[in-house]
Amino acid sequence: MDDLERLLNRMMGWAMVFTAQDMVMSLVEKMIEAEKEVLTKTLGREPTHEERQFYRDLQWQKSNRENARQSEIDREKIRRLVFGEDSGGNSKAG
Repeated sequence: MDDLERLLNRMMGWAMVFTAQDMVMSLVEKMIEAEKEVLTKTLGREPTHEERQFYRDLQWQKSNRENARQSEIDREKIRRLVFGEDSGGNSKAG
């Protein structure tokens, strides 16, 4: 591969990276705008920065709570597998 081919390959790689970055930024902007529209409709006015941050914090807490609950369920399944218990709590192994 000569220098020109390497240069063109590198330029194509960077073009792909920049295109992907633009796509992600566009998606983030659309998500932020949708969030703002929901808050505006709920509040009946334009939300403040603090209100938008509070909304994001609550969404994060909700997401983490759901993830924590699923982890708790999965840990219980693993515990039952290891200790040989059925769903009724009765031991299968003695």
